[in-house]
Amino acid sequence: MALTAGEMTPTTLTAYITETWTPKTLEQFFAKAVAANHFLDLSAYTGGGSDIFHVPDVFTTAFTVTTAPDPYDAVEITTNGPATGDVTLTVDTHKYIAMLIGDRDMVQIAKGTYDVGSIYARKAGGTLMEALEADLFALWSSVSTNTVGDTASVITDTEIRQSIEKLASLKVPLNETAWFFHPYSYWIQIVGIQKYYDASQFGAGAVGVNYTGNFGSGDFANASVGKLFGIQAFQSANVVNTLLAVRNLLAHKDAFAFATQLPGGGRIRFQAKDWLSVLGTLSVWDTHYGVVASRQAAAVRLSGSNAFITS
Repeated sequence: MALTAGEMTPTTLTAYITETWTPKTLEQFFAKAVAANHFLDLSAYTGGGSDIFHVPDVFTTAFTVTTAPDPYDAVEITTNGPATGDVTLTVDTHKYIAMLIGDRDMVQIAKGTYDVGSIYARKAGGTLMEALEADLFALWSSVSTNTVGDTASVITDTEIRQSIEKLASLKVPLNETAWFFHPYSYWIQIVGIQKYYDASQFGAGAVGVNYTGNFGSGDFANASVGKLFGIQAFQSANVVNTLLAVRNLLAHKDAFAFATQLPGGGRIRFQAKDWLSVLGTLSVWDTHYGVVASRQAAAVRLSGSNAFITS
């Protein structure tokens, strides 16, 4: 039996077919705050005011070890009087995100379905936190004592070990250091080095210098990718990757320093106020901070190309 012509269609039923807005919101992804969680945080000292903060240093000076004189020689001892210095951190970066939503629009947003305030708070907070992370990683350009690798080739196991040797030779406590890799360097180059993933390289039943031969257990919740030669390794897309060059770091926690300075403390402040003249609510998120390479010799700049793949 042939169907009749003139059946109901979505077009003819358009007045009855509804549309549903799901409560799911596709929010922005942000890299974890690995740099701010590792490097020296001086924020605790900013609450009393000031814009410049000093940290005395004695690591750039040296004592002279002198052989003690024979007590019968009646020779006075030689005293040390090395000059002192200090590192200065200037809190001079103020960044903000502002948003104005009209009262009429706010009333019309579906209540109980979308918490717009929380959604945009997470987005603004994540954006500002990444600004701080990016400025900390930008301090790679201050690392001049220890530089390894180049911008025209892949990162090698030799360069990884050279980086560790440089800090070990300077007596930097390796247990207080961490690797910071851009995902390209880590996933495309370093993980492709055979000795890091091939347990047979260590011999039957042997345990390699990487402890498990494959970096051990990582934790993506905090951007950890395990340990490389016993040193905690993190990945972050905020590690500088520009102009065909990736600037990875192996750094002691005192290599860089930062401080945030906001009323009431915290790294990010939120303020909102009804703005009668425009019939809306103005919301502002801001952060105020400074960064400095406080001990650049306690870090290694590990450079690599972002145009080559380790097979």
